[in-house]
Order: sequence, then C-alpha cells, then structure tokens
Amino acid sequence: MAIDHGILLETGTNEFEIVEFIIKSDTKEHHFGINVAKVREVIRFPDIVKVPDAHHNVIGTANIRQKLIPIIDLGKWLELSYDEEYKEKKIIVTFFNHQYNGFVVDEVVRIHRITWADIKDYSSITDFSLVETVLGVIDIGGNLIQLLDFEKIVLEMSPETGLKEVEIDYSKSHIRESKIVYMAEDSSVIRRFLHSHLENSGYQTHSFENGKLLLNKVKEQIPDLVITDLEMPVTDGAFVVKTLRDNPDTKDMPILVFSSLASEENERKVMSVGANKFIGKPDTDILVNEVDQYLI
Repeated sequence: MAIDHGILLETGTNEFEIVEFIIKSDTKEHHFGINVAKVREVIRFPDIVKVPDAHHNVIGTANIRQKLIPIIDLGKWLELSYDEEYKEKKIIVTFFNHQYNGFVVDEVVRIHRITWADIKDYSSITDFSLVETVLGVIDIGGNLIQLLDFEKIVLEMSPETGLKEVEIDYSKSHIRESKIVYMAEDSSVIRRFLHSHLENSGYQTHSFENGKLLLNKVKEQIPDLVITDLEMPVTDGAFVVKTLRDNPDTKDMPILVFSSLASEENERKVMSVGANKFIGKPDTDILVNEVDQYLI
C-alpha cells in the first residue's frame, strides 16, 4: 500500500494524519500510530538478508525499490512480543532524518485525520512501560492509539545519526546579545541542545515544548527570529508559521523550520505558508549558522 501524500490536508490547519497499526503480544493487541508524513509505503514482509553485528532488534536488510533498508522488529524493541514467524506480518517503510527504515508490525488498520490538540498526555496510557517511547495518546471511538516516538527509537539504535556538534564563532557574541530567539521543539533532548548552543553563542533564547506556548509568548514580546519544529502536540509548526505570517506585527519576522520530515514536498508546504527556511534534522550545525545569517 503506497501512501498518497498528495491528498493530505491544507498546510497550517493544525491537523495531520496518522497510520494506525497493531502489534500483538501474548495478552492483547496494542494499537499504535505514526504520522503519515513519515511513511512512504506499507508492504508485505520481504526477503531479508541478515547483517552481522547489527543491533539486536534489526533482523536484517531488504532491497526495497532499489534501496537497502534495515528491517526493525518493532514489537521486540518495545518488549511486547518476539515472534520469528514473520511471513504474515507487514512492513511500514519510513523516511525521516534523511534515512529509510522498515518497521515490522502485525497489522495496519487505517489512516485517521486528527488535530494535534486531540493528543492526550501519555501519562494517561495503560502501558506505563512505554511512557518514554510514546509522544501521546489519541482516543478514537474509545480506542486508545499510542503515538510512538520513532525518532527516539532510531536514535537509540543508531546513535551516529544523532545531533551534530556545532562550532560557534564567539567573536560575534557581542552582536548577538541584543537579539531574541524563540524556539518551539517538543523533544526535550533537542530543545536543551539547541537552547544551550544558541544561548552560549550570545542570543537571548526562550524555548517552548509546543507551538501554543511560543505563540502565547509572542503576544507578550515579539522576538527577532523564530525556530519551530513541525510535529508538536497541541499546536504544530505549520500552524505557528501561518499564524505569525497572518499577524501584521510578525509578518516579516524570519522563521526557520527544523524538522525530521525533510522532503521537497514538506519544504514546499511550509514555505508556502511563509517559512523562510526549511532545515532537516539532525543538521543542528546548519540551523545555528542560519540564525546568524538572518540576524547578524
């Protein structure tokens, strides 16, 4: 099943779509979700080749559309199930952070259209062992769908794909001191990393865990530049960009989008609602340098 990204909703509406899928354990079926924007296609279990010294949750690689893609047993990673009878399972092929991965699941159910405000705090879920891997929970018809943090999963298995170190030119710190930067990023790791580098370089930096908190702060004080992620609970990055562009006081403010959803299509969408630049994760070095380009 190919995912047709062309039918997705209008950019900047704070809506998005998720693919609901199931992983079975000995006792129950666990319902999870992934943002459609991360999914390239859903396929039957392919022929795989085992890879020596691979992570223990990577069961091999598969040649999918002329790309060699690692196949990850998601149930095993989540410690919910481990079943080597893979023939009847499905593979969700993803693309984010500039890389392809294939995740083994038992069933793919359907696609749901929701708003970021529909996502409930993950502390309300029943699978407390999964709290650190779940971004939030969506209640659809009484069925709780847990939205997984796939970026965290891939990062833990492949640390080399993580955030890139940033070289700061401290000779310009005195110029940066008068500039205010707001940043919305739901990942606490990325938020702390970027906040630290921007602040150490001299910028007055304020960071927020979602777009709503950033927009509320803008009402109090207008910054010189905004950095926003795309995928965030409550209010997403595209809505942040559109809202700031519709405000006469912020319509000309530089806005940088920093997202794992790096593709020409997503770049076109966020640029169409007014972003100045789209930078793909994990290129933190490029992001910090771009702030300098716009402000000093």
